[in-house]
Amino acid sequence: MIRITALVALSLLLVGCMRFQSRPQGPFAKPKKDIPPPYGAVLPDATKPLGGQSSLDMPKADPVPPLAPDERALIPPKPDAPAVTATPPVVTPDPAAKNVTDLKALTAASTAAWNKVTTYELQLTRREVNPKGVVNSEVLVMQYRREPMAVYTRNIGGSGKGRETVYNPGAFEDKLHVMLGEGDSKLMRAGFVAPPVSPDDARVKEKARYSIREAGFGRWLATLNKAVAGMEAGRLSADALVYKGEVKRDEYPHPLVGVTHTLRPADDPLLPGGGTRFYYFDMKPDSPSYGMPVIIVAFDAGGKEVEYYLSEKVKNPANLTDANFNPSRLGK
Repeated sequence: MIRITALVALSLLLVGCMRFQSRPQGPFAKPKKDIPPPYGAVLPDATKPLGGQSSLDMPKADPVPPLAPDERALIPPKPDAPAVTATPPVVTPDPAAKNVTDLKALTAASTAAWNKVTTYELQLTRREVNPKGVVNSEVLVMQYRREPMAVYTRNIGGSGKGRETVYNPGAFEDKLHVMLGEGDSKLMRAGFVAPPVSPDDARVKEKARYSIREAGFGRWLATLNKAVAGMEAGRLSADALVYKGEVKRDEYPHPLVGVTHTLRPADDPLLPGGGTRFYYFDMKPDSPSYGMPVIIVAFDAGGKEVEYYLSEKVKNPANLTDANFNPSRLGK
């Protein structure tokens, strides 16, 4: 009996001790220590000293370095965006300025080509209204020398067929030497060599629209150069001369470059009421007539044709000598 009572008392004493130890607080309770990793679940506070460690020896927490700005270790690289090219603004050239530029380029090329000419021969179809209002139509063989200026013509078709002329003022004074052709005179037969006459003689001027002194391409080029200069200076309207570019004419196998010249009244004494003159230049580089206005056509203010000149079968140079411009050749 005593032994049983002692055993029960001992059991109760043990249970009481165990309950006291499980209480979180007590006068003799010791603070619970957390086990540091890797065996524990809570990291130690790096800002507090460990047991037995001075606060001066505390380890300092190093900040985690940031990623570099171009760090793309876990991101696929992006393709570079295509460069954006700025589109230049479209500049529309001024039509009037372009017209003058084209005209100057054409006349410059033509003048340079003309300055290289020494002699040439061609077939000239001439159809014009003479000062008496009569239309002359003829086909000529023309030989020309620039320096010293000299001209020979022989009429091979149309009115005055068979007529020959020589003009060589450097050697035979300022005189025109003529052998008459068919229908030239009611008194003299064709083939008659007339006495030398001045180009200013009324009998000569009434049959020809231009003086023999103005023969050759140079006169037309000088007229155009003067007109272009007038446009640039504002003396002529911006459309007085119009560059037409390549134009196909039936008279020529290849395209020619056209220019339209609008004439006001009194601009040209031969067109007192004004009119329009068309120039067609042969700008084919390998052509013997390169740079020359090989077709010229003019109309008066009423639209009537008053001038037509066609130059073809050009030989340049023609290797002409003084004998070609001697009046003694007439009729031979």
